[in-house]
Amino acid sequence: MTARPAPQMRLVWLAVFAGLPALTLAGLSASWILPGAAVLAVCVAIAIFDLIGGERRLERVELELPEVLRLTKNVGGALAITIRNGCGADRPLRLAVPLPEGIESPERGREITAPPGASRVDWPCTGTSRGDHPLDRIHLECSSPLGLWSVRAAKLCACQLRIYPNLRDHATAALFLKMAAPGFRLRRQVGKGREFDNLRHYVPGDKFEDIHWKATARRAFPVVKLYRVEHAQEVYAVIDSSRLSARPGILDSYVDAALHLALVAERQGDRFGLVTFSDRTHRFVRAKSGLDHFRLCRETIYNLRAERVSPDFREVFTSLQLNLRRRCLLVFFTSLDDTLLAETFERDVPLVARRHLVLVNITENDSMRPLFSGEPPESVDSLYTGLAGQMLRNRMRRLQIGLEQRGVHLSLVTPGSIKTQVTTAYLDVKRRQVL
Repeated sequence: MTARPAPQMRLVWLAVFAGLPALTLAGLSASWILPGAAVLAVCVAIAIFDLIGGERRLERVELELPEVLRLTKNVGGALAITIRNGCGADRPLRLAVPLPEGIESPERGREITAPPGASRVDWPCTGTSRGDHPLDRIHLECSSPLGLWSVRAAKLCACQLRIYPNLRDHATAALFLKMAAPGFRLRRQVGKGREFDNLRHYVPGDKFEDIHWKATARRAFPVVKLYRVEHAQEVYAVIDSSRLSARPGILDSYVDAALHLALVAERQGDRFGLVTFSDRTHRFVRAKSGLDHFRLCRETIYNLRAERVSPDFREVFTSLQLNLRRRCLLVFFTSLDDTLLAETFERDVPLVARRHLVLVNITENDSMRPLFSGEPPESVDSLYTGLAGQMLRNRMRRLQIGLEQRGVHLSLVTPGSIKTQVTTAYLDVKRRQVL
């Protein structure tokens, strides 16, 4: 800590009413040189000793902050600052917290009076950007004993402001209602289920595809397999954090939708897993259930950042193929408006589509707007821009048809309604028993 003194008006008045007259008299007469120098020396000594006293006052004040402060994005919170005053009297202080980028506060500075011992100050703050934001110093100011100086210093600290994604919206809040949402209807499940339950004797009318041929050979009479509706399927959110996800709002919407999907899967009795990748697979969280597992998934992706690299789809497909032995639902969050990336994804996705069910979510942006939607173009440039958007949309449609031929469903989602769209697709898979 390095103290930085700032002169106050009392020091100016001391110089005006004591130092300046002494210098003036010493300049007018030689007999006043020694008395003038003595007065000036006394003034300087008073200022120096007062400055030393102010620095000692500041040294006796200590600040303590929590190691980690957890906040929710766009939800107000408070940073608890503990002030330990080692002096024996109340000490007026001025406090300023230089919050890092991504953290906002309505206050820039605050004047407080710290009593002897420990006291607490709650500094309001709001996180506007998810992730970790380190706070390494707090600025403190106090006056010297005679009030000639204001001594300022930056108190070093080590506090991590951790901003989590905001799931406090209507779509997520509806998951915690004890009754079904208004307007929802019960729909019967299609299919007989795919999870093996038991064996029984063959009876006329059973399908030949249900015959268990090995058990039939061992028992010397036909045996068929019984299935039940799956209640503990595995759902994985696969998030692309490469260069195309660095566009404003894209990666944040992926993170919010993935955590929302985890809550929905928990309510449905399924297990949820998480995969993040760019030019390689970064994190792989195996599917489980429970509140502790949801917290693990949140800790895994709350600080996810986009990297300026191209995604390697073959590498992530190979990693999924090696780690997932059971048939799973893979929900991809990626961007395929780049022609080369779209061709690579379409070529390599059969590596996982043969065994798993794959849903792909692509964020729809303004560049994909149909040509004849909205207001008429105002200029030739806007006309060509709309034409480019229509061509991109046509390419997305061709990609969608090509992926459907490989058993992969592609959806164009918007950041504002991505949670609802992803949840609807997942529940439709559950209803139709296609997993």
